Amino acid sequence: MINDLLGAAAVVGERVRLDVLRQLVDLPADDFLAAVDAEVRSGALVLAPESGEAWFPTEAVRREAEAGLPLATRADLCCRAAHALDDVQHWSTAVGVTADPAKRAWLQLRLAKAAVRSGDLKTAHEATTAAVVRARASEDLELLAEAAVTLEPIGQSTWDGDIHQWCTEALAGGRTVRLLARQSQAATYLGHSAEALATSQEALRADPTDIEALTARQLATSGPDDVHELTDAADRMIFLGTSTGRAEVELRGRLWRIDALWYSGDLSAIAAETARLDSCAARLDEAHGRWHVLMTRTSLALARADFDDAEALLDEALHGFRQIGHPAAHGAEIATKMLLGHHRGHTAELIAPDAWRFGTDVRWDLGARLLRAFVLADAGRLDEAAAAYRRCGGPDSWARMRAAELLLEAIAARVAAAVGASDDVRRLRSALERRRGRYVVGGAGGTNFLGPVELSLGICAAALQDWDAAVADLAEARRRCRAIGAPGFAVEAACLLAEAYEQAGDPTRARALTAETLPLARALGMTPWVERLKPSKLSRREDEVAGLVADGLSNREIATALVISERTAQNHVQHILTKLGFVNRAQIAAWVSRQ
Repeated sequence: MINDLLGAAAVVGERVRLDVLRQLVDLPADDFLAAVDAEVRSGALVLAPESGEAWFPTEAVRREAEAGLPLATRADLCCRAAHALDDVQHWSTAVGVTADPAKRAWLQLRLAKAAVRSGDLKTAHEATTAAVVRARASEDLELLAEAAVTLEPIGQSTWDGDIHQWCTEALAGGRTVRLLARQSQAATYLGHSAEALATSQEALRADPTDIEALTARQLATSGPDDVHELTDAADRMIFLGTSTGRAEVELRGRLWRIDALWYSGDLSAIAAETARLDSCAARLDEAHGRWHVLMTRTSLALARADFDDAEALLDEALHGFRQIGHPAAHGAEIATKMLLGHHRGHTAELIAPDAWRFGTDVRWDLGARLLRAFVLADAGRLDEAAAAYRRCGGPDSWARMRAAELLLEAIAARVAAAVGASDDVRRLRSALERRRGRYVVGGAGGTNFLGPVELSLGICAAALQDWDAAVADLAEARRRCRAIGAPGFAVEAACLLAEAYEQAGDPTRARALTAETLPLARALGMTPWVERLKPSKLSRREDEVAGLVADGLSNREIATALVISERTAQNHVQHILTKLGFVNRAQIAAWVSRQ
């Protein structure tokens, strides 16, 4: 038995905790301590009673103890060590020393789960794939079903596509809740919205308390019309987590409750719920939980115009997720920097096309083009914005995840207004009308907050020169932003409202609102909006061009009037937009009127 103890210690590694070692050798407490004491006296082990650890005096001694084990004993000890320590290293060793193909396949699934927890996604996918290969070869549907639910979708097309395929194959052996739920989750990430809705409903109907079924339903819905269902699912998930002491379950429920709160714009409640989310993540002590906390805090800081805090929190979150190679990091970075740039000014990095390459992630098939058009329009590069927007196709053709539907509609409305796509503005305005009272946000953990729906409606109304509606919607948007503590969006709404007042024939209110808003915009560091609010000096030629734009002349007509090329006229208009922080010609006309 003493030799077994040394061998077990050697299998564990350089250092071994005594409680783990006892599990491996399965000795009564007194016999175990006597065996350890004998090895310490012989010099084979070194003991630190205060830490409860033992180790070999040299690596050579450890290797000699391991080499003396029969192969079958070594394999058994490796498996025991893996079960006791549940980490990638020991599960990998157990897989390597196991000769039985069927047993090895099951061990590979344990390895995959440990790899996911440690952030080693490559090992997790390879191990699960190997188990699936074995399951197919042996026609083992039980093994295939277990492999299909081992990994969760992450937004990478190969990974998510494999999960979906494995679930489809395993469902041939019987429709279980776990398989239906996982297939629905994968379908959501792959953009198969109708399938995700139907399958998640079937899974939840089969077991309304199943954690994976609830998760599948949350992913498939999470839109602005799903707030009541989402809140109910969150409450059920939080109860399941707190009543069983499972922090990972409670964390999901807390995230869902935060998703629902974003739609109502309740920033104070989100802050309180984030503190509870942080508690769950601390108990889990793993990368994914920490990521969710940091990204929620980042979104909250952006909504409250704490821009420096938002940048710092985003950097911290990205550092953790990049270390494990998670594909969500790039999308989160781009979306967050887009919203930050909207109020503080966009960087050259974000304007460049390289930032918007997302490989095969279908969720970004539309978003990459539409959101880049938004950034280009914000930066005053309207011709490029219009070209990017046209590549999106018509709004009626877009395949949308319910969770991102409201965000895409609001961003598209802003871009369409900026580039003069009036028919699309009308269409999108109509879609946004039924969401009055909500706040624009990406659901399912997206939390890309873009202010109240009334702000987007006001932009649509102004683009269609419906000035009375624009004034009403923008005034309501400003009121809502001030009420919830979102000063950046209050500045934006006030700036647009001042322009609408000007166009509606009320320059006195426009000047008063501008004078009131400009100090806040400066204090928040909202450079583009400061430039848009304050009188800006143009060159004499730019003054001339601005006046002709206000008169309704096209670039070609301006070129003829000033005897310059059309390209030069276009450049002048672009420079005016950039200097004034505007995105369309109507805003130039309003500015000329104010001057």
